[in-house]
Amino acid sequence: MSAKALFVDALYCSRLIVEAVGLVPQAIVKRQRAKSTFKKTLITEGVPPEIANELAREFPNPMTTIINIVKSST
Repeated sequence: MSAKALFVDALYCSRLIVEAVGLVPQAIVKRQRAKSTFKKTLITEGVPPEIANELAREFPNPMTTIINIVKSST
């Protein structure tokens, strides 16, 4: 592999890392927004607030799933 190809590969890898790091906060904010909307919808449909809060606490967290997959693969 030439030095130029190695340099280009290093640039692409660093770009992917920067983009991936930027996606984490975005995913967290979107999850919080979806969880809040889910809870509000439950309450407007007549579910008692206590039960809606309990169900909202169980709202899935994809970041935890991704982290667990990465940990288990290493």
